[in-house]
Order: sequence, then C-alpha cells, then structure tokens
Amino acid sequence: MRESRWTEALLRVVALLTYGLFVTNIVRAWWLDPGRITLLLLVVTESLTLLLMLVARRAVVRDMSPMATVATVYACTFVVFFSYRDTMRFVPEWIGAGLQFAGLVWQLASKATLGRSFGLLPAARGLVTGGPYRAVRHPIYLGYLIAHCGFLLTNFSWRNLLVLAALYLAQAVRMLREEAVLRAGDDGAAYDAYCRTTRWRIVPFVF
Repeated sequence: MRESRWTEALLRVVALLTYGLFVTNIVRAWWLDPGRITLLLLVVTESLTLLLMLVARRAVVRDMSPMATVATVYACTFVVFFSYRDTMRFVPEWIGAGLQFAGLVWQLASKATLGRSFGLLPAARGLVTGGPYRAVRHPIYLGYLIAHCGFLLTNFSWRNLLVLAALYLAQAVRMLREEAVLRAGDDGAAYDAYCRTTRWRIVPFVF
C-alpha cells in the first residue's frame, strides 16, 4: 500500500509539471491568434481534471499493474504532444467551442455526482450509480470525448488525431482495469448488478 501511495503521489507531480508545460504552449499559440477560443477551453477542461486529481480521496484498492500505470501516465501527459500551430479548421471556431462547452458541462455534472471518488490510477473509491452514471458507466470519459472532438474539429492535424487515438486506447485500458478492481472489491456484486442495468461504458451502442 505504501508503494501505491508513492506511485500516485509521483503521478500527481508528473501531472502538475506536464500542466505547466501545456499551459505555456497554449498561451504561445493563443497569443498569435486570440480568436482561438478552443485553446482556452482546453485549458479550462484540463485544469478541472487536474484539480480533481489533487483533491481525490484515497483509494481502498489501486491497480498497480504496468499496463494501468503506463495508460495513466499517458492520460496525464497527452496534452503536451498536441500540435497547436499549422492546424486545419473543419468547422467554425464557435462550433468547436460549443462542443467543448457541452463536454465540459457533462463532465461537471458527472464529477459533481462522483465527488472525491476521482483519481488517477484505476481504483476502488466507492460505487457511484446515480446522475449521469445511469446513462453510461464512465460518463466523465464521455465528456472528455465530446470536448476533444470539438477541439480536433477546429485544430486538426494528423498528429493531433494520433495523440487522441492513443489517448482513448489508454482510456479504454483504464476503464477495463477500473472495472476489474471494482468487481474484485467488496462492492463487486453491486457493481455487476449496475453493469447489467447500465450496459455501455462510454458511448451508447458502441462501447
């Protein structure tokens, strides 16, 4: 348990350092084109995620497997791999910003329901089944997906697409590992019952 606490503490430090580099890159790109509201909204959404990571309550059980750890590290650092210059805009900036805002609102509703049962490594921090969790089992990830689609549509490059494709592969790993932890814990039977009534993890009828 001591090792897992140190690992999560180290991940939080990595997330903070990454966030500083990310904001620096964003500010530079936005300064050249202040009309790119999607860049500022990306900062807002990632700031919210970072804040919740820092105040999350301690988990009862964490998944310390190499796969889960690698996926979590990438999910904490992916924003520094984005290209913010020389990108293509497939839709007007306000449409991309609107999708980001919709994703942010959904994230806020989901995180308000989850409370401090939020963290980095896949873990058992308590079973939550109300609010947006009635629609899909991982609604926060759905909020991320909506927001990232808005960002990509107005800041498209093949590099950005690959960064997000890798991110959602990592997120799928985190979802599956978190579900395994929940099933193995004290709330395993309740979680299985929840999965039977809420079939989809992130996108209804897809996954």
